[in-house]
Amino acid sequence: MYINSKHPAGPIELWMGDSRAQWDGATLVVDVIHFNDETWFDRAGNYHSTGLHLVERYSFVDRDHLDYEVTVEDPTVFSRPWKMSMPIYRRLEKNLQILDYECHSFD
Repeated sequence: MYINSKHPAGPIELWMGDSRAQWDGATLVVDVIHFNDETWFDRAGNYHSTGLHLVERYSFVDRDHLDYEVTVEDPTVFSRPWKMSMPIYRRLEKNLQILDYECHSFD
C-alpha cells in the first residue's frame, strides 16, 4: 500500500489490486482498484470483475479496537455499491499464540 500517491494508469490486473491510502483525520482511507477477476469474495463463488473498486476505512476506537468499513463497487456485477463493516480488535489473552495458516487452492 502506498500513502498519498496516485494509482498508476491502467489497465493493470493484480490479484490483490493496487492500494493507495490517505489520512482523513484519524481514519485511514484506502482506495483499491486494478484487480484481476480471478478471486472470489467467498467459497460460495460470489465473484467480481476487473472493475471492482473498494474504499476501505480504518478508524481508531481506542488502543485495542478499530472500526473497519468497506464500500464495494463493481458496476459489471452489482446494481449498486454496498457496504460492510465490522470491529477489529487486538487479542489480549495471556500467552496467546497465533497459529500458522496453510492456504490450500482446492484445485
